[in-house]
Amino acid sequence: MKHTNKQYKYTEFKKKKKLDAFCINCIILYIILGLLFSAFLFFSANVDKSTLSGVALFAVNIAESISSYLNNFKSLPLIIVLIPLVGGPIEMYFFRRRENSRDMAVVYTTVLTFFLILALFPQVMEGTMRFEIPRMLGLGLNFKVDLMGFIMAMVSSIIWVLVSMYAHDYMSIEKHRNRFFLQMSITYGGVLGTIMAGDLITMFLFFEIMTFASYFLVAHNQSKESLIAGDSYIYMGVAGGLALLLGIILLYVHAGTVAFVPMATKVSSLGNVKYLIATLFLIGFGIKAGMLPLHIWLPRAHPVAPTPASALLSGLMIKIGAFGMLRVLTSFFMPAKGAFLPYDDPIWDLSNVLGAVIIWIGIITMAAGVFMALQQSNMKKMLAYHSISQMGYIIMGIGVAAYLGPKGAMGFSGAIYHMVNHALFKSLLFMVAGVIYLKTHEMDMYKLGGMWRKFPFTALVCLIAALGITGMPLFNGFASKSILHHAIVEAYEYGHPSFRYAEMIFTLISAGTVTSFIKLFGFVFLGKLPEKYKDIKGEKIMMNLGMGGLALLVTLIGVFPNFIMNQFIIPATRGFAYSEDFIEHYLVGMNFFNSHDLMTMVYIFAIGIAIFYLGIRYHLFHLHLPRWMDGDFTLNKGIRKKSLAMSNTFIHGMETTIIKSDVVIYAIVLLGIIIYLVS
Repeated sequence: MKHTNKQYKYTEFKKKKKLDAFCINCIILYIILGLLFSAFLFFSANVDKSTLSGVALFAVNIAESISSYLNNFKSLPLIIVLIPLVGGPIEMYFFRRRENSRDMAVVYTTVLTFFLILALFPQVMEGTMRFEIPRMLGLGLNFKVDLMGFIMAMVSSIIWVLVSMYAHDYMSIEKHRNRFFLQMSITYGGVLGTIMAGDLITMFLFFEIMTFASYFLVAHNQSKESLIAGDSYIYMGVAGGLALLLGIILLYVHAGTVAFVPMATKVSSLGNVKYLIATLFLIGFGIKAGMLPLHIWLPRAHPVAPTPASALLSGLMIKIGAFGMLRVLTSFFMPAKGAFLPYDDPIWDLSNVLGAVIIWIGIITMAAGVFMALQQSNMKKMLAYHSISQMGYIIMGIGVAAYLGPKGAMGFSGAIYHMVNHALFKSLLFMVAGVIYLKTHEMDMYKLGGMWRKFPFTALVCLIAALGITGMPLFNGFASKSILHHAIVEAYEYGHPSFRYAEMIFTLISAGTVTSFIKLFGFVFLGKLPEKYKDIKGEKIMMNLGMGGLALLVTLIGVFPNFIMNQFIIPATRGFAYSEDFIEHYLVGMNFFNSHDLMTMVYIFAIGIAIFYLGIRYHLFHLHLPRWMDGDFTLNKGIRKKSLAMSNTFIHGMETTIIKSDVVIYAIVLLGIIIYLVS
């Protein structure tokens, strides 16, 4: 990704004081957010208020009062979705010539959304929260917020706030910043709408809004590489949308509903068409999740997208694909909560078959992703392939959740937990890469080195994120990877013995992840500082605030893994048809820091270090791979040639026109759609 000197004329932050009005406002908001989030955690843990005093008691009382007031608004999910969808165009239009004001408005909007999402918690704990707009789009728009959706919405809001703060400094090197923040807001609305959808029609609508808005984030630079990556992204996204739409139509025709309600009995009686429906949903959501072989857009998109977009794409949007898989699985292929049916009941047949396939897809995705990551020199491309690999962990967990039926709680909880953890440490890793690029304009790890001397805080948070993704005890990835490891062990203990080999591959891939991040941290931050970087300046306050918040969460979850497990993950698992006895026996009171799991991580790190040593000694990180192993092979040989030919005639012309249009056009189009929908 290259920038001309002209682009750097847009770099206004060089002329600013270190602590301007934007920074002061954000620091104040940061403190308020910390207090509110702490109050929320106290509230969710049912802490006795008599044990609190001072600021903590005041914050908890304020949070309870506001939450109690907001409980009267049953339309709160719709309000949450509309804030970024409507706020984005308004911000861009009124503040398009005042960059500080625009960026501050973006942060205020995301903070307000975060606050309202936290306010959903009491209603969610009382039971699934539902809201309907009848007759809209024929079947109505339906919103549903259960604990699984609340977890994803909360994580999304945290990351969006921190990335919005981070983007203020980073986007100074980019053109068309108004358009970027507009599309970022629309994408946020699409993400939240997808998470809180109560049926497939609503989910499909917001899923497509998210896809089309995020295209502009990928193609933002308008270079040839960016537009090609954008083409790959949008064509794959449209293909996924069409697969989802066909699956929705088939389900509605045969089952008579698209609502997210348990209907395993009805679906299991559909004959072979149920396998077609399941496959269509798997393809539709699998494309967004970066699942092999549908991952081909992902390693093209990240190297060319601005870093804040990469942090959101990898940290959040690919999780929406996995979330969609879980939502469909728990709604259409499982019986209702409380209707405990044994593993050999025919109602689980589809879930068993589908789960076995998904487990192996997850394992293959993990393996291919980590292998390709080890061959990369570009930091962002390496992180992109690791996103594919880490999504393989989540997909494998979803597979175990389906395959083991009533005993699949370990896979379900591991998938949810790793979605949370990966969102945090992968967003942080991309933000670290952004700091390095902002200062050096270099993404090749082999051309860097010694950066800890210039960026000590960035080096620290990078180390924290690396320890998180590799599964080091006391950092967040250890908890979720341990659960997923237990899940694949259960797959062969309760299911087929062939999954013993999957567990072995799981361990080796985890060691490969360790190798990758020894390589990343070592080549970028350790060693000798190149002479040409002797005079580069230090870090930016807002970028450090964004990264510091994520690093703190990575560490806190790692030190207290049972808090997230007990307060959120286990209650979410109990909302579905998993065996209560299994949950009580294996999940409640789980001891993460047991000797077996700790020793397993020792072995994994030892293998990872050995692989790194062998890779350096025998030049195994510079393999010239055959073309068929390139992640873009399918596009190069088929889809991309035809797509680019079509793009050069019609779509590319339309695309270029849209990209160059003023923000007012976007505002008018979006507001027109919203007015039409609510009329």
